[in-house]
Amino acid sequence: MTSTARLLSIASILLATTPLWSADAKFTPPVSPRTTYNFNANWKFTKGDVPAAQDPSFDDSKWETVSTPHTMNDVDSFRVIIDHSGGDRGTYKGISWYRKHFKLPAEAAGSKVFIEFEGMRQAGEIYLNGRPFGLSENGVTAYGIDLTSGMQFGDHDNVISVRVDNTTTYHERATDVPFRWNANDFNPDFGGINRRVWLHVTGKIYQTLPLYYGLGTTGTYIYCSNFSIAGHSCDVTVESQVHNATADRKIPDSKVTLSVTVVDKGGNVRATFTGAEVDVPQGAKTVLTATGPLTNAKFWSPDEPNLYDVYTTLSVDGKIVDATKITTGFRKTEFKGGVGTGGVYINDKFVYLKGFAERTADEWAGVGVGYPEWMHDFTAQMIRDDHANYMRWMHVTPQKEDVESYDRMGIVEIAPAADKEEDGMGRQWDQRAEVMRDSIIYLRNNPSILFWEAGNTGVTGPQMQQMVALRKEFDPHGGRVMGCRSIREPGAVAAAEWWGTMLSGPYNTDIRDREPIIETEDFRDEGARRFWDNYSPPYYGFKKGPTDTWNYNSETFALAQIKRYWNFYSNRISNTDPEHSKFAAYASIYFTDENADGRQDSSEVARVSGKVDAVRLPKEVYFVERVMQNEKPDIHIIGHWSYPPTQPDGTKTVKTMNVVANNVDGVELFVNGVSKSKLTTPENGYLYAFPDIPFAPGTIKAVGYQAKAVVATHELRTAGPPAAIKLTLHTAPGGMRADGGDFALIDFEVVDAKGERCPTDDARVDFTMDAAGTAGSSPANWRGGYNSGKTGTTNNLYLNTEDGINRVAIRSTLTAGTIKVTATRDGLKSATVTFTSSPITITDGLSQEAQVTLSPNAAK
Repeated sequence: MTSTARLLSIASILLATTPLWSADAKFTPPVSPRTTYNFNANWKFTKGDVPAAQDPSFDDSKWETVSTPHTMNDVDSFRVIIDHSGGDRGTYKGISWYRKHFKLPAEAAGSKVFIEFEGMRQAGEIYLNGRPFGLSENGVTAYGIDLTSGMQFGDHDNVISVRVDNTTTYHERATDVPFRWNANDFNPDFGGINRRVWLHVTGKIYQTLPLYYGLGTTGTYIYCSNFSIAGHSCDVTVESQVHNATADRKIPDSKVTLSVTVVDKGGNVRATFTGAEVDVPQGAKTVLTATGPLTNAKFWSPDEPNLYDVYTTLSVDGKIVDATKITTGFRKTEFKGGVGTGGVYINDKFVYLKGFAERTADEWAGVGVGYPEWMHDFTAQMIRDDHANYMRWMHVTPQKEDVESYDRMGIVEIAPAADKEEDGMGRQWDQRAEVMRDSIIYLRNNPSILFWEAGNTGVTGPQMQQMVALRKEFDPHGGRVMGCRSIREPGAVAAAEWWGTMLSGPYNTDIRDREPIIETEDFRDEGARRFWDNYSPPYYGFKKGPTDTWNYNSETFALAQIKRYWNFYSNRISNTDPEHSKFAAYASIYFTDENADGRQDSSEVARVSGKVDAVRLPKEVYFVERVMQNEKPDIHIIGHWSYPPTQPDGTKTVKTMNVVANNVDGVELFVNGVSKSKLTTPENGYLYAFPDIPFAPGTIKAVGYQAKAVVATHELRTAGPPAAIKLTLHTAPGGMRADGGDFALIDFEVVDAKGERCPTDDARVDFTMDAAGTAGSSPANWRGGYNSGKTGTTNNLYLNTEDGINRVAIRSTLTAGTIKVTATRDGLKSATVTFTSSPITITDGLSQEAQVTLSPNAAK
């Protein structure tokens, strides 16, 4: 069930007559006893273990006010040198407490009440009004609790208290067995209630939530069959688990009907159908089914990520007793082996998957993992702008917010269960299988997921058989397959439905002929954004330390990626040459720099394998990937054109200028309008290297041709001396919201007198923030950014530029108001940006505010 879908009103508990809808009519959601509240705002928080904090009368007035998703150690991360064995050792790992006060309306008395935690790290003891109600321990999957027996209604205050333990030494209480994936290196330890929270209020006859962990329920499953891609039609089936929680034997058992309405993103009804009436005894859970045709269908694909809202309504004797909305998409998938015809097919079309592998933390420096939906879209949009269509999440199940974002943006996903490296046995294997089951149930309506991953490294034959059986039990019709990265054991190879490789091997022709071979994790090298090349101040290249594995600047890092990408693309499975028909997908690790294990141990505060840095500013390798992954003509000059006339050794600046181009017959390079050379044969498929180019202030331009026609150009200009600071504001559509969890991002650049960025600027910029809210409260908290390779830089009111630009973040509070940020440096013209944080409606601790996204593809 998606967050955008949780809008059904509790305006009336009275039952309404079921409406009948015709195709193309505008749809109005029915009135229903169900309400889902946004439960994220206005939590009280403190670090440390506080005695009796679960007591309803406990005084938490002096605790910090936060909103979820919340990272309890956000200010600690990206501050210390990363090490290979443990990742970031500087983050807080211990006990923290969260408390939230709320009231439910008196007319909701007699309803069922559930809480849904999309996730927390690592374990959380949950109390309601002082009573223990649940224990979430796996640190990965969503967790649900039935709070009905402890809930108070009307003017009575309710208090949810959660004691969160994010130590990496945590053991499962019932077994004293640790969770293998609770490790700081493979799964960066951003602790707290770090994903969204929802409060669901339903009637006594209701559709269950997809929260097997905690509630043991499977929710609603939506899938299609009988596809006609050319005819734009399919049959939609809805299977909804229904619980009759009535416990009054004076009332007869209920005959329940499931009705379905499919609505497009314009709010128009596209299909409506009803299942058979089913007798659901009191206390029983029963799966109701309805199937109907969808015509003039717009299918989901990476190129066209079309989504629909599917409303599922329960009625008894013609009266609505429950209604839900699930946003999903419909697509036909096939997973084929074979020379020339193998690979992944979506809607009868071969799709070469090209993209990245990423830790599922997906964090931002200075912010952590708790940030709003539009910032998840911000990253996903950068991936799509890079012409990528594929993400392999690493080690643990992805965040629901990222999955929903990828649905909207059209990015195919691999979703793992949870592991570290190597295989788990005994109870540790059972823990992984349970996470896989729970994740499948929770995410099986998200069309962007095409692959379930049984393990990061090889599993045994019986284990793979068990994972495939889970897929067939809980997701038999979803058009997905189960596999593993780096399978070797013959029984597992035989059972797997897709086969993963790391660094291209080991490669198996027999498997290629049976199923897709997916590259899951290539180019594990590291290179920071701030090092242009060996000719650029202030660093003049990267200086390898004694414990650093890699020796890249931004230019050589990009050149190395070109070689690796071409190795896979030239061997893609759609080739008809058997020797070069291999891979169905390519993933370069990572997309963003991460607070995880790194190999630049003497110099970096992050693992710098990303194509963008930890605040999403692109490296040169990002633009290289954009060109290589583009199906249209594209071109990019690697680097800049603002070199010093002479180098530190006194020699004139003369260097090879590298151009990456795609879908061109040749590339010509011009300096100040004079042609230097024209090349027609690229290296590694894409690279045109022009040696011995003397630097001359002015312009450098690369031109790509097809049949003598210009089809792509890229030009760089020489920047003058630094003259001013430039600020650029990024917020969600409509601006920042005063919900305690929204952010504003501010880019700060150093520019010359003409506004051209000074690409070799790397010096300190200072900030002031004036934030004026109501009643003396501030509408914002400064979160800052970070400097790669410098310790202690996060969350300060100063930061260096890197390559002339950097980015800072500001988090909203629950107070609306005006925020003014000024950036200064001696000798430069300062800059100021002013913006407002708008109020949201929170009543008695509850909200029904809808999410804000960047994507136009979400159904309304």
